[in-house]
Amino acid sequence: MKLITKFVLIYLIVTIIVLGIGGFVSYHVIKGELDNELKWRFLDRVERVTYLLEQGKNFEGSVSEENHTNLEIVALPNRIEPNVEIRDTLVWHDRLQQREHNLKMVAHRNVDGTSYRITTYGALVESDDITEAVIEILLWILGLQVVGAVGVGFIVSNRLFKPFRKTLKRIKNFTLQDKKPIPAENTSVAEFDDLNRFVEEMTSKAVSDYVNLKEFAENASHELQTPLSIIKGKLELLTETELSPEQYQFVEDSQRSVKKLSRLSESLALLTKIENHEFVETENINLSTLINESTQAFDEFIALNGLTVETDVEDDVFVQMHPVLTDILWTNLFQNAIKHNIKEGRIHIELTKQKLEIANTGRPLSSSPGELFQRFKKDTVDSKSIGLGLAIIKRIVDQYHYTISYQNDEEWHTIKITF
Repeated sequence: MKLITKFVLIYLIVTIIVLGIGGFVSYHVIKGELDNELKWRFLDRVERVTYLLEQGKNFEGSVSEENHTNLEIVALPNRIEPNVEIRDTLVWHDRLQQREHNLKMVAHRNVDGTSYRITTYGALVESDDITEAVIEILLWILGLQVVGAVGVGFIVSNRLFKPFRKTLKRIKNFTLQDKKPIPAENTSVAEFDDLNRFVEEMTSKAVSDYVNLKEFAENASHELQTPLSIIKGKLELLTETELSPEQYQFVEDSQRSVKKLSRLSESLALLTKIENHEFVETENINLSTLINESTQAFDEFIALNGLTVETDVEDDVFVQMHPVLTDILWTNLFQNAIKHNIKEGRIHIELTKQKLEIANTGRPLSSSPGELFQRFKKDTVDSKSIGLGLAIIKRIVDQYHYTISYQNDEEWHTIKITF
């Protein structure tokens, strides 16, 4: 939900609550004012009748005096102290042919030693009528509020939030590979200026850290390869000299360690490049052709290990990936299936437009399958493995928003990538 939409909804919810409370208060205020006005009219009528009685005018029974209807004046035999009583009553309405709510006032007045009961009544404004009037007014107000909120929210705010949307778009398009921070732009809103300055500082630091890290990784990898090459060459020369069996074994162990260290350096450098999104270009890669050609290229190595490879590869399965990453992904998967297999084991490869699945026989898994995708996580202590193959595969898969899973069913180990 967009910010302005959420703001308008919150505004309308608050408006409805306020109008509801206002309607409740308005109803009681209006009803109270109308009732009080009617009471004051009745009191005025009583006072006028009392004045006429004091002037000697004679009233008998129900009268209509000076256009005052619903007036009854009765002389009482006993003297009663002056008082006023107000209550609700029901009076028959000839036109509506039903009883209607009325307000009735009974007043006692003493004139020249005689007590009089003066009764008058009149129609009340019904609660339903007040409620309908209040609701109608509130609906008009709410309608105007909705129109105003929508107008302000979606017309005025388009100009108000334009700098924010522009900054957000620039953040979305920002990439470390460009090595350019997002420059701050001045706006007419202080909060947006603060945001733009923060974005500039943040991207400047990110670019600086990225450049430093990239240079360090490249330099470290390059500088490490030079002494490793020298050590490798010296060890090869050493093998050509006269060595005892024990000394020769030491040299072989050293050579294996040097090769492992060299592979480790190359793999870490590759992993860093992948995580820094240096392989951003993509091509339409025919994965079917790549898999078929690579399995043929490994025929001798497969035969040497006594393995059987079964393929179920659908023709012309294309993926949108960087060609180098595609080759690394498949090579690591296939080498992993060969390396961790058993004697006279099997490998099954299945490729469709929806998934790539490679399964190999092997020893039962002793650790959690999810941990194998972490760096330097190995199920067994193997001097030949550096523990980065599956981590590289996982990082490539994540970059293209594919999903990968690892399943172990007795002797079968299956890695599945869903496109």
